[in-house]
Amino acid sequence: MLVNDIHIILIVFLLLIVGIGTWIYLWTYRDKKKERLILQFANYTTVLSFFIDKAYDMIHKDKILIYSLEATKLPDKEFGVFSKEFVRLVVKLLGPTLTSEFVYLFGDEGTFTFYLIEHFNSKYEEDEIRKASIEILMQSDIEVPEELTGGKTTSKIPRQH
Repeated sequence: MLVNDIHIILIVFLLLIVGIGTWIYLWTYRDKKKERLILQFANYTTVLSFFIDKAYDMIHKDKILIYSLEATKLPDKEFGVFSKEFVRLVVKLLGPTLTSEFVYLFGDEGTFTFYLIEHFNSKYEEDEIRKASIEILMQSDIEVPEELTGGKTTSKIPRQH
């Protein structure tokens, strides 16, 4: 009976040592992962920027370009749909492994999604095609062809009858 009790105590003691050792290993692994992410931050952001640009180009070409060429703003409803589609496309391009790395880097999925949507917003606001189209429209509104002015311009406003 005493021998069985000693065996049970040894087994519990070994399980306790294995459990503590595993916990320490996982804790150290987590710290090493954080350290690796911090040291490789520039590389991670380069990879993320590549996929963000690729996804934005795809969304822009397929969904937003027509609005840019017409120099009109996206309706709020469609802007929300396109930004969510952009996030899904970035996640799909990254794949599950890189996505989990970035979610870990940003802290949680909500923060990562927020970052992606903000990036989409800023890229949309910097849309050069839309800016150029607006500029062309503004210039065409200001410039009046000579054949319509009848030659000399006057400051008199015609009276209504």
